[in-house]
Amino acid sequence: MRTTLLSLFLGSLFIGNSFAAETLKVGDMLPTLSLTDQHDKPAKIEPNITRIIFASDNGGASLVTSMLDSKEPTWLTQTNSVYLADIHKMPSLISKMFALPQLREKPYNITLGREEADLSMFARQKGCVAIIPVVNQKIGESVFACTEDALKEAVK
Repeated sequence: MRTTLLSLFLGSLFIGNSFAAETLKVGDMLPTLSLTDQHDKPAKIEPNITRIIFASDNGGASLVTSMLDSKEPTWLTQTNSVYLADIHKMPSLISKMFALPQLREKPYNITLGREEADLSMFARQKGCVAIIPVVNQKIGESVFACTEDALKEAVK
């Protein structure tokens, strides 16, 4: 009985992990994403995008917010960039009552990953921002910026 339970448990771990999205690699096509922005409007990555700025946690999001708040509101559009933020780990109550109202005050678009699978295909590093070049809808080599200075340098 114990062996059967252990086998079922280990099998469920394997099956659970087999459904996780694989991390995008250099040369992979940019996936089609069905996401919304901070205003709950549909957001898509336009074909002319040449750079993805991806924050997978609060540390990375703080770096991006600091940088974008210092730029013109149209900077993302002017540089053919898109900002993706993974907020799926944020408790729903915190998201609805505090985070989203603050994000809605931002003059730039923030495409939000609200579910675990939404942005799971993008490489991540705790407390850092992934800068992902995109050429002809294909993923380039990601660079991780873990400080404000590194982020400024990465988006020059």
